[in-house]
Amino acid sequence: MKAYIEQLIDYNYWANGLILKYAEKLPAEVFTKPISDTEGSPRRKLAHIMFAERYWLDRMAGTPVSVEEMEKQIGPKNFPTIKELYGAWFDLELRMRQFLAEFDEKRLVKTFKHTRSDGTELEYRYIDIFTHIVLHGMQHRAEMAQILTDLGQSPGNLDYNVYLHP
Repeated sequence: MKAYIEQLIDYNYWANGLILKYAEKLPAEVFTKPISDTEGSPRRKLAHIMFAERYWLDRMAGTPVSVEEMEKQIGPKNFPTIKELYGAWFDLELRMRQFLAEFDEKRLVKTFKHTRSDGTELEYRYIDIFTHIVLHGMQHRAEMAQILTDLGQSPGNLDYNVYLHP
Protein backbone atom coordinates (compact mmCIF):
# COMPACT_ATOMS: atom_id res chain seq x y z
CA MET A 1 0.00 0.00 0.00
CA LYS A 2 2.80 2.44 0.81
CA ALA A 3 4.43 1.87 -2.57
CA TYR A 4 1.11 2.62 -4.25
CA ILE A 5 0.63 5.88 -2.33
CA GLU A 6 4.22 6.87 -3.19
CA GLN A 7 3.42 6.16 -6.83
CA LEU A 8 0.27 8.32 -6.65
CA ILE A 9 2.30 11.15 -5.13
CA ASP A 10 4.91 10.70 -7.89
CA TYR A 11 2.10 10.91 -10.44
CA ASN A 12 0.76 14.02 -8.73
CA TYR A 13 4.07 15.85 -9.11
CA TRP A 14 4.64 14.52 -12.65
CA ALA A 15 1.24 15.93 -13.67
CA ASN A 16 1.90 19.19 -11.82
CA GLY A 17 5.19 19.45 -13.69
CA LEU A 18 3.47 19.10 -17.06
CA ILE A 19 0.93 21.78 -16.21
CA LEU A 20 3.64 24.12 -14.94
CA LYS A 21 5.80 23.51 -18.02
CA TYR A 22 3.02 24.70 -20.32
CA ALA A 23 1.78 27.44 -18.00
CA GLU A 24 5.30 28.84 -18.07
CA LYS A 25 4.81 29.56 -21.78
CA LEU A 26 1.97 31.98 -21.04
CA PRO A 27 2.76 35.67 -21.18
CA ALA A 28 2.95 37.17 -17.67
CA GLU A 29 -0.17 39.26 -18.22
CA VAL A 30 -2.14 36.13 -19.18
CA PHE A 31 -0.80 34.17 -16.18
CA THR A 32 -2.27 36.72 -13.74
CA LYS A 33 -5.41 37.77 -15.66
CA PRO A 34 -8.80 36.20 -14.88
CA ILE A 35 -9.85 33.90 -17.71
CA SER A 36 -13.57 34.48 -17.09
CA ASP A 37 -15.87 35.85 -14.43
CA THR A 38 -15.86 32.50 -12.64
CA GLU A 39 -12.46 30.91 -13.40
CA GLY A 40 -9.95 33.30 -11.94
CA SER A 41 -6.46 33.42 -13.40
CA PRO A 42 -4.13 30.52 -14.20
CA ARG A 43 -2.01 31.77 -11.28
CA ARG A 44 -5.00 31.56 -8.94
CA LYS A 45 -5.88 28.02 -10.02
CA LEU A 46 -2.30 26.77 -9.65
CA ALA A 47 -1.91 28.49 -6.28
CA HIS A 48 -5.16 26.82 -5.16
CA ILE A 49 -3.81 23.34 -5.97
CA MET A 50 -0.61 24.09 -4.08
CA PHE A 51 -2.56 25.64 -1.21
CA ALA A 52 -4.63 22.45 -0.77
CA GLU A 53 -1.49 20.28 -0.77
CA ARG A 54 0.07 22.48 1.90
CA TYR A 55 -3.17 22.67 3.90
CA TRP A 56 -3.44 18.90 4.21
CA LEU A 57 0.28 18.28 4.68
CA ASP A 58 0.36 20.69 7.62
CA ARG A 59 -2.68 19.05 9.18
CA MET A 60 -1.37 15.51 8.73
CA ALA A 61 1.97 16.59 10.21
CA GLY A 62 0.21 18.11 13.22
CA THR A 63 1.44 21.63 12.43
CA PRO A 64 -1.62 23.37 11.02
CA VAL A 65 -1.32 26.99 9.98
CA SER A 66 -4.46 29.11 9.75
CA VAL A 67 -5.95 29.61 6.31
CA GLU A 68 -5.30 33.34 6.70
CA GLU A 69 -1.63 32.77 7.46
CA MET A 70 -1.28 30.34 4.57
CA GLU A 71 -2.89 32.91 2.27
CA LYS A 72 -0.20 35.38 3.35
CA GLN A 73 2.51 32.78 2.69
CA ILE A 74 1.34 31.08 -0.50
CA GLY A 75 -1.67 32.97 -1.77
CA PRO A 76 -1.72 33.89 -5.48
CA LYS A 77 -0.39 37.41 -4.90
CA ASN A 78 2.89 35.91 -3.69
CA PHE A 79 3.58 34.71 -7.21
CA PRO A 80 3.91 37.60 -9.67
CA THR A 81 5.41 35.10 -12.14
CA ILE A 82 5.31 31.35 -12.49
CA LYS A 83 9.00 31.11 -11.50
CA GLU A 84 8.16 32.03 -7.89
CA LEU A 85 5.34 29.53 -7.88
CA TYR A 86 7.68 26.82 -9.18
CA GLY A 87 10.08 27.43 -6.30
CA ALA A 88 7.42 27.31 -3.61
CA TRP A 89 5.86 24.19 -5.10
CA PHE A 90 9.23 22.45 -5.35
CA ASP A 91 9.83 23.13 -1.65
CA LEU A 92 6.37 21.78 -0.83
CA GLU A 93 7.00 18.65 -2.92
CA LEU A 94 10.19 17.97 -0.94
CA ARG A 95 8.31 18.35 2.33
CA MET A 96 5.53 16.04 1.11
CA ARG A 97 7.99 13.35 0.02
CA GLN A 98 9.94 13.61 3.29
CA PHE A 99 6.74 13.34 5.30
CA LEU A 100 5.53 10.30 3.33
CA ALA A 101 8.94 8.64 3.76
CA GLU A 102 8.25 8.48 7.51
CA PHE A 103 5.24 6.20 6.97
CA ASP A 104 4.96 2.45 7.01
CA GLU A 105 1.93 0.33 6.10
CA LYS A 106 0.43 0.54 9.60
CA ARG A 107 0.76 4.29 9.95
CA LEU A 108 -0.92 4.91 6.59
CA VAL A 109 -4.21 3.51 7.89
CA LYS A 110 -4.03 5.29 11.25
CA THR A 111 -6.16 8.36 11.76
CA PHE A 112 -5.61 11.95 12.69
CA LYS A 113 -8.11 14.57 13.81
CA HIS A 114 -8.96 17.67 11.87
CA THR A 115 -11.25 20.50 12.95
CA ARG A 116 -13.05 22.21 10.10
CA SER A 117 -13.57 25.95 10.06
CA ASP A 118 -17.16 25.45 11.31
CA GLY A 119 -15.80 23.70 14.43
CA THR A 120 -16.73 20.17 13.37
CA GLU A 121 -14.04 17.69 14.39
CA LEU A 122 -13.42 14.91 11.89
CA GLU A 123 -11.12 11.93 11.78
CA TYR A 124 -9.28 10.94 8.62
CA ARG A 125 -6.97 8.11 7.72
CA TYR A 126 -3.64 9.34 6.36
CA ILE A 127 -4.00 7.14 3.29
CA ASP A 128 -7.31 8.81 2.42
CA ILE A 129 -5.85 12.30 2.63
CA PHE A 130 -2.82 11.40 0.49
CA THR A 131 -5.34 10.06 -2.05
CA HIS A 132 -7.47 13.19 -1.69
CA ILE A 133 -4.47 15.43 -2.39
CA VAL A 134 -3.86 13.62 -5.68
CA LEU A 135 -7.53 13.55 -6.75
CA HIS A 136 -8.18 17.16 -5.77
CA GLY A 137 -5.11 18.21 -7.73
CA MET A 138 -6.27 16.17 -10.72
CA GLN A 139 -9.63 17.92 -10.79
CA HIS A 140 -8.00 21.34 -10.91
CA ARG A 141 -5.20 20.25 -13.26
CA ALA A 142 -7.88 19.09 -15.69
CA GLU A 143 -9.47 22.54 -15.48
CA MET A 144 -6.05 24.12 -15.93
CA ALA A 145 -5.31 21.85 -18.89
CA GLN A 146 -8.48 23.09 -20.57
CA ILE A 147 -7.51 26.71 -19.94
CA LEU A 148 -4.02 26.07 -21.32
CA THR A 149 -5.46 24.31 -24.36
CA ASP A 150 -7.80 27.23 -25.00
CA LEU A 151 -4.76 29.54 -24.80
CA GLY A 152 -2.81 27.42 -27.32
CA GLN A 153 -0.57 25.66 -24.76
CA SER A 154 -2.06 22.18 -24.34
CA PRO A 155 -0.09 20.09 -21.83
CA GLY A 156 -1.17 16.92 -23.61
CA ASN A 157 -2.41 13.81 -21.89
CA LEU A 158 -2.29 13.86 -18.08
CA ASP A 159 -3.74 10.37 -17.69
CA TYR A 160 -2.27 8.11 -15.04
CA ASN A 161 -1.58 5.40 -17.63
CA VAL A 162 0.53 7.88 -19.63
CA TYR A 163 2.56 8.52 -16.47
CA LEU A 164 2.99 4.77 -16.03
CA HIS A 165 3.98 4.14 -19.68
CA PRO A 166 5.15 7.37 -21.35
